Amino acid sequence: MKTKDGLWRLSPSSLYAYTECKSCFWVNNHYRRMPTLPLLLNTAMDSILKARYDKYRADGKFPPEAKELEDEGIQPFQDLNQLNDWRENIRSLEVVNEDAGYRLVGKIDDVLVEADGRLVPADYKSSGNAPAEDKQKYYIDQLTAYGLMFRHHGHKVSDRAYLLHYFVKDKNDPSVEVKFDSHVDLVDIDLDGLQKKLVDMVELLNGDYPGHNPECKNCSYYDERNGYVG
Repeated sequence: MKTKDGLWRLSPSSLYAYTECKSCFWVNNHYRRMPTLPLLLNTAMDSILKARYDKYRADGKFPPEAKELEDEGIQPFQDLNQLNDWRENIRSLEVVNEDAGYRLVGKIDDVLVEADGRLVPADYKSSGNAPAEDKQKYYIDQLTAYGLMFRHHGHKVSDRAYLLHYFVKDKNDPSVEVKFDSHVDLVDIDLDGLQKKLVDMVELLNGDYPGHNPECKNCSYYDERNGYVG
């Protein structure tokens, strides 16, 4: 949606929609999004994982399931007060680009640090299923956006980020105690590439509705709701 100052308000988690379907991305930003159920379990898992990583952070380590990060020369970000501000305050990492016409705001799950001090964006992902081979594509722009936000605020940023996946180990286990497995997923990020892509996004949003996308399952819903059927 546009803010009062005439800028498009974008969030890291919403950027994949542009790649998935430009028509839906246009509608998502011009009108209210298609209603979805709140993912309360995912929110609870995020809180659990933040507490887990913070517990090990105090000792400068990662949880055992993420120890491979240490083997890669990566360390936890140690300033917990600063990290919590980035986690909780949507304005802390805000990027305002009046020339391009957007305002980028969002909160991050975690931050890692390269041996040379560069920041590495990280995001927790929880699911009932192991991550699909192509799942990374949904989150590249999100993680890259965090890196872009860090750079905007004067931080040196790595060219890589991480998805920290947690998923149900055995969905057929009838016990109440649910056990999780995990996977650390390296993601290559291109800050300059996303910066150019954000300009393209705004150009799309400033134009007319791109029209029905026959390959998109959501377009029919949007077209009917907003009177584009015909």
